[in-house]
Amino acid sequence: MAGGASSACAANGRRSDHGVSSAVRITWLGHATVLVEMDGLRLLTDPLLGAGLGPLRRVGPTPDPRAIGEIDAILVSHAHPDHFDLDSLRRVNGDPLVIVPGGLGRAARRAGRSVREVLAGEVFELSPRGSPRSDASPIRVTVVHARHWRWPLQPRARCIGYLVEGSLGIYFAGDTALFPRMDRIAGRVAIALLPVGRWGPHRGPDRLTPASAVEAMRRVGAQAAIPIHWGTLHPPGLAPGRRGSPAPDAGARFATAGAELELGLDIRVLQPGEATDFDAP
Repeated sequence: MAGGASSACAANGRRSDHGVSSAVRITWLGHATVLVEMDGLRLLTDPLLGAGLGPLRRVGPTPDPRAIGEIDAILVSHAHPDHFDLDSLRRVNGDPLVIVPGGLGRAARRAGRSVREVLAGEVFELSPRGSPRSDASPIRVTVVHARHWRWPLQPRARCIGYLVEGSLGIYFAGDTALFPRMDRIAGRVAIALLPVGRWGPHRGPDRLTPASAVEAMRRVGAQAAIPIHWGTLHPPGLAPGRRGSPAPDAGARFATAGAELELGLDIRVLQPGEATDFDAP
C-alpha cells in the first residue's frame, strides 16, 4: 500500500489538498480526532477541538475548524467527555450527520445537528451532504463492538467502533481493549486507527497499550495503522511519563513493537495536524 506522510495541514490553519490523487488522506488532529478523506467523503471522528478539557491541557496545535473545512459526517465512539464534546460538535463546519451510539442521541441533539443512533452490528451507507460531488459513491459503514467502560452519566450508551469501507477499509477503534470478536472484520481492514495511550493514571483492562495495539492490528488483519489517543491531553504540573501522567512516546513505542515482529507492518506515527496518504491496491 503506497503512500506517505505530508506536512501538517488542517490543525495549523492550512487546508488539506482535496485534489490529491491518493485514494485516502488521513489527518490526525490529536487525541481520537481524525479527518478521513476518501472517495469524495470527508469524515471526522470523535471531534475534540478545544485547547483543553477540564484541567487537561492540549499539547500541540489546537485544531482550527475553518482550516479543517466542511465535514459530511461525524463518527462518535462513546460518551466519555474526551470523545463526545458538544462544543466541538457545534464548531464543526458544514452540515454533518452525527453518528452516535444508541442512547446518546438525545444528548447529541443539543449540539443542533442531525443525529443518527446506531448499535454494534448495524450497517449503513454515507454519501456527501450538501452539494453533490460527481466523483463520490456511497461509503459503507459497519458499527463494531468495543471493550471499554461506559460513561456513568450516559449509562445506556455503549462503546463502539466503526469500519468504514470505500476504496480502502478503515477501522476506527475509538477507545477499546482487545476482545474476542475483534477478528470478525479481518480481511476487510487496510488501515487501523488504534488508541495506544491515555491521558491519566487509568490503566485497567479496558484500553489498548502500544504492545496490545500490535495484536489488535493482527486480529483485524490491518497492514497499516496510525496510533491515536496519545500525546495530546496532559494534566498540568505532572512531568510527561511520570506519576501516572501520559507517556509522550506511546506512538513511537507502538511503531517499535510492530517493527519487532518483522512482518512489514506500515505503522505511521503522525504529529497532531499531520496528514498521510494511502493509495488503493
